[in-house]
Amino acid sequence: MAYAFIWNGVSSAAMGIRLRTMTDIVRPEERVEHVKVPGRSGELTQLEGEDVFNGYIQPVHISVVGRDKVRAVEKWLSGGGAVSFPAQPEYQQNARVMGAVVLRKISHNLDVWEGEVQFYCEPLKAAVTPEEDIEVTTSGATVTNPGDVDALPRIEITGSGDITIQMGGNALVLTGVTTGMVIDSDTEWVLKNGIPQQGVYTGKFPVLKPGDNTVAFTGSVTKLTITPRWRYI
Repeated sequence: MAYAFIWNGVSSAAMGIRLRTMTDIVRPEERVEHVKVPGRSGELTQLEGEDVFNGYIQPVHISVVGRDKVRAVEKWLSGGGAVSFPAQPEYQQNARVMGAVVLRKISHNLDVWEGEVQFYCEPLKAAVTPEEDIEVTTSGATVTNPGDVDALPRIEITGSGDITIQMGGNALVLTGVTTGMVIDSDTEWVLKNGIPQQGVYTGKFPVLKPGDNTVAFTGSVTKLTITPRWRYI
């Protein structure tokens, strides 16, 4: 079976690259601080926050057949973007190529070049196949998060007036809502026609916790269209 990674929508196989080893499956490290407390054995572990993880380096060992392909490969393996590794092809994550990409000829008699590329990966992954939007038309509906951490959804509102949305234990109060207004829990903005709105909301932005979530709202709401943005570790 041929293995390949996908970098910014292009397969390594299409670039003439072969993987010399399978990539690892990495569970990212929680971001913690170990504090020594005078008069106490051991150390006190302090988490920076719930579900806060460090990025990590994923090395990929590659080979390229043909010197004519080397320059194109080195040019392709640059910058930042989205990467999907063969150990978990169903997921992708944001990453950046770190350091130099050096390809060395393995033999005077063979036109085969080997090397390593290092991707500095953001810790949380998303599904390669985008999830479908979820439409909620009744207050008290249940939405199930299949991911590993809180999802930060995008919510488009069909409705008007003053409304309150409750989700994942958070409540957001909005005034002067019009149809098409958007809540973006990732950026923590309320948008109208793509423009951030000031002074129209109070409270905490909605999240979808792993497992079942009750989505409740008050006011003149006909529908919430939720782009959930599930996240995995």
